[in-house]
Amino acid sequence: MGHSHIRGISTTLSLLDKTLCEFEEFARGREIRSVLYEIENPLTTEQGENILQLMKAMWETLREIRDELKLEKTVRSADKMILGSCSTNWVSLLELQGNQLRRYGEIPEGLVEYLDPKAHFLTETLRQIARITAQSKR
Repeated sequence: MGHSHIRGISTTLSLLDKTLCEFEEFARGREIRSVLYEIENPLTTEQGENILQLMKAMWETLREIRDELKLEKTVRSADKMILGSCSTNWVSLLELQGNQLRRYGEIPEGLVEYLDPKAHFLTETLRQIARITAQSKR
């Protein structure tokens, strides 16, 4: 089997495995409640257990494919993931600056004076997180 086939199969199955990891958290009851972002979890205990059983079978199949095709595991580093997210969010936060908000129409009086320092604080704090993360030993 060619390298392209292996890479395509590995990528597809790694993404599925990542998704199953996320499903596992929800099947175990995880919810997220933050300031502006929330994930509700209406799954019952029984539903969660049923999902976990199905996932167990899926993971076994993934193991079999991995072993048979000698696929390598995808390893992601949390520090690199944090840095990537910081970069993405920096760009988004720049869109909150007064000169960028004009694209949505006339800016209400006082909005720029209020929002610019807040956006600056958020951006600078993300930079601090990125600097801390960049010091990882990996």
